[in-house]
Order: sequence, then structure tokens, then C-alpha cells
Amino acid sequence: MAEIATYVGNALGELASGSTWMWIIIGTFMGIIVGAIPGFTSSMATGILLPVTFALTPVNALVFLISVYIATIYGGSITAILLNTPGAPESSASTFDGYQMTLKGQGCEALGVAFCSSACGGLISYVFMIFAMVPIARMAVKIGPTEMFLIALMGVSILAVLSSSANVPKTLLSGFVGLLIGTMGMTPTGEWRATFGSIYLAEGVQVVPAIIGFFAMSEVFSMVGKEFIVNKDAQTKTSVRKILKGMHWALRYPKTIITCGVTGMIIGAIPAAGGTVAAFTAYGMTKKSSKCGPRFGTGCPEGVVAPEAANNACTGGALMTTLALGVPGSSTCAILLGALSIQGLTPGPTLVRDQMPMVYVLILAAILSQVVMLVMAIGAGFGLTNLLDIPTKILAPCIMVFCIAGSFACRNAMFDVFLMFAFGLVGYLMKQFDFSLPGIVLGIVLGGIADNQLIRANQLFGSETIKAIFTRPVSLVLVIVIVFSVVWPYVQPLLKKKKNV
Repeated sequence: MAEIATYVGNALGELASGSTWMWIIIGTFMGIIVGAIPGFTSSMATGILLPVTFALTPVNALVFLISVYIATIYGGSITAILLNTPGAPESSASTFDGYQMTLKGQGCEALGVAFCSSACGGLISYVFMIFAMVPIARMAVKIGPTEMFLIALMGVSILAVLSSSANVPKTLLSGFVGLLIGTMGMTPTGEWRATFGSIYLAEGVQVVPAIIGFFAMSEVFSMVGKEFIVNKDAQTKTSVRKILKGMHWALRYPKTIITCGVTGMIIGAIPAAGGTVAAFTAYGMTKKSSKCGPRFGTGCPEGVVAPEAANNACTGGALMTTLALGVPGSSTCAILLGALSIQGLTPGPTLVRDQMPMVYVLILAAILSQVVMLVMAIGAGFGLTNLLDIPTKILAPCIMVFCIAGSFACRNAMFDVFLMFAFGLVGYLMKQFDFSLPGIVLGIVLGGIADNQLIRANQLFGSETIKAIFTRPVSLVLVIVIVFSVVWPYVQPLLKKKKNV
């Protein structure tokens, strides 16, 4: 503890520099703005801004990029809640209850709930990171291919918990169709699968156009025929007081914040799992365990608390794996690895061993950035709430422009733009027939992970792969969770009926 206290004291002294604070503020501001634009993910933001860091000191460069990374998720929740259009993939689950609160005229309160939950989730992960970064990272790297394959399947099966028993088949079907789409492209063994001869599909279906299409463009199609995005009498009036009120609402759920914060942190520490998986998993766990669970999806504040606490805590977990082992916890962290290399630093055990003072500077900078982001997010939420007063004949084309720009920026290819429009149309039709948009999107996100890890497991265990899944302790637990997730929506009504009798 004395050694940790020394590192923390030295880090605070380093952070007293005015230049470090300036880069935290600049990175936070840019991250929130970029995060609010549909399609411009944290990885795109950090990749575009990476050249800015070339002339900076290692500390300022990494503090700047980490601030952008964390703030992007904050920004993504603003449009997710106000427009049902997640600016960042990690904010997708926040649309379930956040947008429903907006439709009730509680958009400002929903933003307050999201901001406070995100800050608390982030603080949980970074405070924990101070004391347990090395052990957690070592645990994460021990997870093998069978566990990663099952985690991907679990991410889809969790969606069954989010559905009523009558809609479970449609939800699972949506998820597994997404998994199939996610397996398109070149496999690790060099085969081309379902590419139809297109070089644009060689890398698989890009996640960004899929997310923009299913969530944002489908919403644009839904705006046709509407004068305003919500009824005039239910529109949210801009109010800082209401945002602060929503922040107070979030603090009514300390158990949810802590549980989802820890869940997000653990999932973030698993390489490639990501904030999207963390948010959906936390939402499903909370809906299953909370007394308010039956009201999830109707505008319940706790339904915003869960994914927002998890997706921000996920950044801390991802950074743990990245710094301690040199294994990127997310695509954004892969860019941070490049930034470390540019600065002449080698991520991994040697970084923790030789550059521990700098590691603690980065951790404390991330904690301080949460405070800066909370203040800036309130201002951004106050200003952007007025989007709801804009007629859809103006708002819809503006959103479409950002959707096109975000899809094109993914690879500078018009193919992705056309793909986004196609997914938007499919998403609109799915909503009409009550299929699950989150299910198919999460399936696409996890499809590549599941496919690659199953191939790795087969290479490692051969004909013993099935046996390994059921004999490895962690794998067996995950199998039980998957089966429980699928069966529970059918069993729960029977148990309630029996109890009432």
C-alpha cells in the first residue's frame, strides 16, 4: 500500500501541470462532440487524432487519447437517448429505456441518469485499476478460445432475457442471423466465405455501417410522415435542473451502479469483448434481477443506469489489459498501443515494471477526466436537447448526412454507404414485424469473434473441442448461463403463475 501511495502522490504532482489539464479538456470536448455523431466511433476518433500526438510528451499524448476514448461513450449516449440513434456502438443498449423516457418528456432526466451512471461506472473501474491492474489483466489473458466462443454466444443468448416469452424466438432468430452475417469474409485459415466475389466483404461486414443502418437509418425511415420526432406535447424542454434531477435519480440505484460497473470492467478486460457486449450483458443481468425488471423497455431509469455504468467501466478494463499485457482490450486500445510505440514505449509487463509512475499518471488522468466530462456533458446535453424542437423535414436529412459520412469514413468506400442503406431498410421492416434490432446488431458484432475463436479452439483441441467446452470449468459455467438465458423467459411466467395459485 505504501508503494501505491507513493505512485499516486507522484502522479498527482505530474498532473498539476497546466498542459496536462489542457489536453484532458481538449480531448474530452472533442470526444463528446465526435461521440454524438452517429458512426464516428471512439476508434475512428482516436485514429484521426493520433497524428496530433506526435509532437507531445508521452504523458500528454496518452492522456489526450484516453480522454477522447472515454468521452466518446458519453457523447454517444446523448443521441442514443434523444434520437434513438446511438452515436457510439457502446451506447446502443441505452436506447431501450433512454429513448422511451424521451418520448415521455423526460429526455433531460434520462441524460442526467446516463451522465451520472457513466461517471460512477468509470470511477469504479479506474479506482479498482489502481489496486488490481496486474492481477486482473493476468486473469483475462488466461481465458482460452473455448471461453471466448461461449462468451460470444452468451452475448446473443442474453437477449432472450430482454424479451417476453412470446418474443424470444424472434429475438434469438435475429441474434443468430446476426452471427451468420458476422462470419462473412476471409477466415483465419484463408478461405473466403459468403463474399459473393466482392473484395469489400473480404474483411467481413463492417460493424459501423451495420450499427448506423439498423439503428440510425431505420429511425430516419420511421420519421417519414412525422412532423416532429416526438409529439409536441411530450417534447423535452431544455433544463439543467432536470439534468441534475436525473443525476440524482441515478444515485437511487447504488447496487446497480456497482454491479454493472464491476461487470463492465471484467468484460472490458477480456480482449475483443468490448463495451457493446458489456452494456447488453449488464442490461440483461439487471433486468433479470431487479424488482423493476418488468418495466424495462418502457422508460425505466434503472434501464439507463445499467448499460451506461457498464460501458464506461469497460474502458478501464480494456486499458488494464492493454497496458499490463500489450493485448488490446478493444479496437481503440489497439490504436493506443500504436501511440505507445510512437512514443518509444513497449506496452506489456515491461511497461508496468519499468514505467509504473507513468501508468499511475494515466490512471489518475482518466479519473480526473470523468469529472471534466461530467461538467461538459451537462452543457452538451443542455444544448443538444433542442434537437427535438427541430422538424423532422430538417432533422432527418441532417441525420442522414451524418449516417452517410460515418459509413463512408469507415473505409472510404461507397460500398459501406450502400450497405448502410440496405441495413436501414431491413431494420425498418424488422421493427414493423417486431424482430430485434439489438439482436441482429449484437450478432454481427460477435459473429467474427465467435467464428475466429471456434476455429482456434478446433486447431488447439481438434476432435476434443466439444469435450473441452464441457470439461473446462469456466466454459461449463458459460454453457449453463447460456442455457439458463434461453430457458428462463419460459420458466419465469410458470413460476409466477404457480406462486399466485
